[in-house]
Amino acid sequence: MKPFLIPIINLLLLVGLFSGRAFGQEADIKLVKEFEGGKLYQAGGIDLLELNGSYHQMGRQYGGLLKQKIDKFYDLAIEKHYIERLGISYELIKGFSEEAAGFYPERFKALMTGLSQASGMPLEKILILEQILAIQFIQAEAGECSAIAAWGQYTGGQPLLLGRNYDSSVEFKDFSSFLNVVIYNPIDDIPVAVICYPGEVTSFTGINKNGIFFEINEGVKSGGNVIVDDRLILPVEAVNSLLDYTGFKEFDAAMNTLRSNYAFILQAADKEAAYSYELSVTDTKKREGVAPGILVATNHFIDPAWGLIAPDDSDDKTVQRRDNLLALADQYKGSITPDKMMRIMDRSFYDRGATWPERTAYQVIVEPDSNRLWIKVPDFQDWTEIKLDRYFKSSD
Repeated sequence: MKPFLIPIINLLLLVGLFSGRAFGQEADIKLVKEFEGGKLYQAGGIDLLELNGSYHQMGRQYGGLLKQKIDKFYDLAIEKHYIERLGISYELIKGFSEEAAGFYPERFKALMTGLSQASGMPLEKILILEQILAIQFIQAEAGECSAIAAWGQYTGGQPLLLGRNYDSSVEFKDFSSFLNVVIYNPIDDIPVAVICYPGEVTSFTGINKNGIFFEINEGVKSGGNVIVDDRLILPVEAVNSLLDYTGFKEFDAAMNTLRSNYAFILQAADKEAAYSYELSVTDTKKREGVAPGILVATNHFIDPAWGLIAPDDSDDKTVQRRDNLLALADQYKGSITPDKMMRIMDRSFYDRGATWPERTAYQVIVEPDSNRLWIKVPDFQDWTEIKLDRYFKSSD
């Protein structure tokens, strides 16, 4: 080997080692704890829970495995953030959470009951933790999320990829060390993985064993800041559908049938294609991308059938963020790989991207064809690959 090549090769190896992404390396995931048939793994600083059995059993496993983390998270997120910092009263939070949970399907009630029993946290507080993301809408704290899906001509024929940024209030950055990947392996239903905080049993981001993925963005600018309090909340509907439906056709029918409790924009995909569902409290419109193989969504409705004017001057720059993602998709057209998708997702709005450095709580990329997931918690943990099929059990 020529001597001048050795330093270059060493440099490339170091880049691959420290970037955690150059060669698509999977995280070093370690089993750290077991409880009543459930398992707790650690992927760096992110906890991964593999739960098995009935919903009550899985709830107990969840509570037993994360007891201390749940206690700490409740104190930080509810007591210090919502009650002390934002001034929302405990009684208001409790009432909001109990009313929402009252409409939950029995499977989720069983999860929360078991979680309460094994963690030792009163059920009313578990119900509050389940609403950790929804409580912010009491004071109309806007989300600033974004999503992009690429397939076909945009990936050069390689598998579909969908990336999402979960951008919330600045304070959510304080919760970085608490994010989990929770995998449900129900006895008779379809295995599902959700991204959530301790105590949550549903999520704004999830994928099932059959490769059906969804992510939810807030859509208040287009659908109005109206909460319908006698409906099941959208994240519950979405996770419920992942547990029930084997194919995207069925999932699509469920999305087209439901009436949302709030204005949201839900992106869903399988290995074939991705779609956006723009949901007000009165209507749902499903749309495809602006071109075959690309779908982008931020926080405003795009379908022209709404008859809305784009909110070009909004504080969250939803129109500009969407334009930035479309421009990046065109820049990488024909070669969007997981690595390229990471570059797209990591581009700050201040650098013609879509993410907000001060607001991005977590980022996810999925490849539904292989059930691979990459997760990043900015300023806490870089992109980390998780092969979900290793933790999904058979649903036969």
